[in-house]
Amino acid sequence: ATVWKDVDSFNQHLAQYDAIILSAGAGMLHDELISREDELPVQLVRGQSIEMTLPASEDSTNDAIANEAFLCGKYVTPLPDTNDSSSRRFVIGATHEFKADALNPDEVTEELKSRTLSLAQHLWDNGTVDRMTTGVRLQSNRGSFGRMPIIGRYNNTSNTAIGHNNCWIFTGLSSRGLIYHGLFGRWLADSVLRDEEGNIRDQFPEFDWWRKKPKQKT
Repeated sequence: ATVWKDVDSFNQHLAQYDAIILSAGAGMLHDELISREDELPVQLVRGQSIEMTLPASEDSTNDAIANEAFLCGKYVTPLPDTNDSSSRRFVIGATHEFKADALNPDEVTEELKSRTLSLAQHLWDNGTVDRMTTGVRLQSNRGSFGRMPIIGRYNNTSNTAIGHNNCWIFTGLSSRGLIYHGLFGRWLADSVLRDEEGNIRDQFPEFDWWRKKPKQKT
């Protein structure tokens, strides 16, 4: 992969494309692809998950646990089969951490167990924790419609960030991206092809909730 040494050379590379879509999640702030001065209504939220193994002897006693995923605040999801067919693996997540210091492994286990025991007691009683994974979400602030994606045309206001004359943004999905990424993604793709936001507006009139509204003169 090409590593760009500065934003100017990256912008020169992007100029060959008719349109670009910024959708790197938390990486857009970490890598300064967008300007923090734009003050998008978002926050960075750490999420830690647990991967667990359930022995085959225990797996066979509960087919629902082995084959179904659950989403109810937290989630319990089977992982793809590995070469070792004697056991099954699952991922349970994820925490929502707003503080600078991360929860320690015991705290992560305690929180996730308390939130998912009713969904997967068999797994917690008989499984073993293999490892923990950590990621960072770019989460939109809560509004009148809950937490909605940030989607539409986007123009950076800083010369030190990504610049393009036909730039779009799609982010802020947080932990619900798996649910509605396809729906909003289809609307966005159609709008990019049409070079206007009408399709998004037709489907969700308040889609531009995240944009700063000009102050009314008094």
